[in-house]
Amino acid sequence: MIKKYFLFTFLLLNFSVANGQSFKEFTEGNYFAPIDEKYLELNVVCRKNYDEKEKKKYFEILFYNQGKNVFDMNKHYKIYQKGYKNLKPPIYSFTVRNWFQTIAIQSGKPKFITTTQQSSIRRNEVIPGNLAEAILSSGQLDIYFHFQNDNTKSIGKFKVSNNKVLIDCFD
Repeated sequence: MIKKYFLFTFLLLNFSVANGQSFKEFTEGNYFAPIDEKYLELNVVCRKNYDEKEKKKYFEILFYNQGKNVFDMNKHYKIYQKGYKNLKPPIYSFTVRNWFQTIAIQSGKPKFITTTQQSSIRRNEVIPGNLAEAILSSGQLDIYFHFQNDNTKSIGKFKVSNNKVLIDCFD
C-alpha cells in the first residue's frame, strides 16, 4: 500500500495536468507573450502571524512590484480550511489576484500547474513543498498565465531583488 502511495505521489508531482495537458504540453504547446521586464523585478516583505498563544499560525511573503502587491507565498503551520484538513502542516500556498483559467509555476526543476475554478479574484493554491523551497533558495520563478476573460497567455520570469528576506522569513 505504501509503495502505491509513493508511486501515485511521484506521478502526480511529475506529470501534473491541466485540462488534460501536462505542464510541458501547456508551457511548450502554447504561445505566451512575455511580460514587460519592468514588472519582473520583485521586492519581498515578510509577515509572521501567531495565534493567541504565540504559536506560529502562518508566515507570508508578500511579493511587490512598483509598490503593488502582486503575489503572496504562505507557509501554514496550522490548517483551518476544510479542504486542507487532511494535509500535514506545514503546507505552502501561493496567491495571485486576477481571473485565470490556468496557472503554471516553475522554479528550477519543481513545477506546478492548476486549473482550479475561481469564485473570487483572489486565487490561493496549495503548492508542493519542493517548489516553495526552490523559490526560497533561488529567488526566481517562472509563471505562465492563461487569462480567463480574454483567453490571452503570458509568461513572466520573475526575480526577487532582496533574497535575504526570502531565506529568513520561513525559518
